[in-house]
Amino acid sequence: MSVSLAVLPTNSHAKEEINYQEIYDQGVSAGRIKADEVSLEQWIEASKTEYYPVYSDGLKEDVYDETTTYAEWIKMNNYGQPPAGNTYVEEVKPALVKGVYKGYNVRKGDILVTNGTSAPGVLGHTAIANGNEYILDIPRPGETTRQQPTSKWMTYYDNKGWVKVYRINDSSVANAAANWADRNYYSSSGSSVQNKWPKYGLTGSRYATNPTYCSKIVLQAYYFGSGSKPVIKVFPSIVSPYDLQSYFSSQYSPYQVKSFN
Repeated sequence: MSVSLAVLPTNSHAKEEINYQEIYDQGVSAGRIKADEVSLEQWIEASKTEYYPVYSDGLKEDVYDETTTYAEWIKMNNYGQPPAGNTYVEEVKPALVKGVYKGYNVRKGDILVTNGTSAPGVLGHTAIANGNEYILDIPRPGETTRQQPTSKWMTYYDNKGWVKVYRINDSSVANAAANWADRNYYSSSGSSVQNKWPKYGLTGSRYATNPTYCSKIVLQAYYFGSGSKPVIKVFPSIVSPYDLQSYFSSQYSPYQVKSFN
C-alpha cells in the first residue's frame, strides 16, 4: 500500500500530493537508499521532518524552478542519503597531530560531507581539505569562506550529525584541487592570510567564484584544478552535497575513508 501526503507549497503551485512509498521504492531500485539500513517508515519520517522543509525553503528562496516537484528534488539530493562508495579504512599516523581526528588523517583534497546543517534547497553541507591540516568551506548564507583546523571543523559537525570523508586515489589531482580551492577561495598567494571574501549564494555560473556555496567550491576545485584530466563528467546547475560522487568519472570516483555517526 502506498503512503502519500497532500501538501500545499507556499508559492503558486497547485496542491502536490507526495507518494512517499513510490519515491522510496525508486531510491531503493536506484541503489541510493539501502532498504536494510533505512526502512520506509524511517525514510518517510526523515522526509517530513528533515528533507521537505529544506525543499520548501528552496521554493521560497527561488533556488530552483518552481515547477520542480519534491520527487524530482529529492532525487537530485540523492534521496537524502550520504554519497555511496567503496570504503577504505586507513591507518592513523601519529606524527600528523594537527591533521588527525579520531583515527582520520586529513589529506589535501579530501571531501567532507555532513548532515549537520543544510541551506534552503540544498540538503547537507560539504567542505574540502585545502591543506594537510585544514578544512575550507563556506558555512551558510550571510557568511564567507573560512579555513579551520581539522579538529575544530570535525568536532563541530561530528557533534551535529554524521560526517563522511571521501578521497580520490590520484593524490596529484587531489593536491591540485586543494590548491585551486585555496587560491580561489581563501588566499590568492596560498598563504595563511585570507584575501578572498566571496558571498554565499546559489546563483552564478560554474565559472564564477562569487557568489558561491559549499558543494560548488568542491566541484569547481576538481573541475578546474585537474587541468585536462577527465575528473568531472557532469557539472549541474545546482551541485548537491549528497550527490557529489555521481559527478565524478568512474576513474576518479571518490571512495570513503572515514565515517563518523
